[in-house]
Amino acid sequence: MTLRAILRLLPRGGRQTAGEICFNGERIDDTADEIFATIRGRQISMIFQDPVSALSPLLPIGDQISDVYRYSFGASRKEGRDRALRLLEALDIPHPQQMARRYPHQMSGGMAQRVNIAMALVCEPQLLLADEPTTGLDVTTQMQVLELLTDQLQERAASLLFVSHDLRVVGKVCEKVGVMYAGVLMEFGRSDEIFSTPANPYTRRLLECARIEEGIAPRSIRGAVPKLDLIHRLCPFRDRCDQRIALCDREIPPVQVFDDGRMNRCHVT
Repeated sequence: MTLRAILRLLPRGGRQTAGEICFNGERIDDTADEIFATIRGRQISMIFQDPVSALSPLLPIGDQISDVYRYSFGASRKEGRDRALRLLEALDIPHPQQMARRYPHQMSGGMAQRVNIAMALVCEPQLLLADEPTTGLDVTTQMQVLELLTDQLQERAASLLFVSHDLRVVGKVCEKVGVMYAGVLMEFGRSDEIFSTPANPYTRRLLECARIEEGIAPRSIRGAVPKLDLIHRLCPFRDRCDQRIALCDREIPPVQVFDDGRMNRCHVT
């Protein structure tokens, strides 16, 4: 939902009720639709979670990639096709000319996700949004897709906003990490700091649950996620927190921002 809100792609009934969305130092959530159309796809693009359903079943994948480029820049059919083939080759898709004529149902999940990456990169965006892009892929394919993605971003000097519940993948891909619970940002900082010295109680419990050690039973966090109408009134994690104090039931926890840019939302730590 956070990524969809950035691109104004919220499902019916969803809307932005507060806050600001800024890009390159300028607010973009209040711009006119015709201006935003020059941002979405060109400057900010997105890779969706399900690679096959994110593609049209009616068009060959080569046309889908080239159409994005042609729509954004008014390019010719040949220019769009050449651009698509170069990207398919750069993403290690074998026999790009043959693959460009295939339809999504004729591809594996890993190949379909590479096509989605090509569609997202074809206009050379400055920011790429990725929504669980490796979900459903086997571990080997996950690593291949992530390496290709990071290589392409480094080559283009582009930034990545990556959303995932897979902490192993987050640690591999991200330089900075924001930990969210029930839609609230609980902690933010450099990846190495978050994983080595977590400050927020929820971050600590989350990392404990993700740690698998021989001879030790997997851990879990007691309780359940709070109801939506209670999330923003107080700390959303307080009912499951083992460091809860009386103040947690009276006031919203303050956001502590440190000199190095690290942020923590908690009364205790």
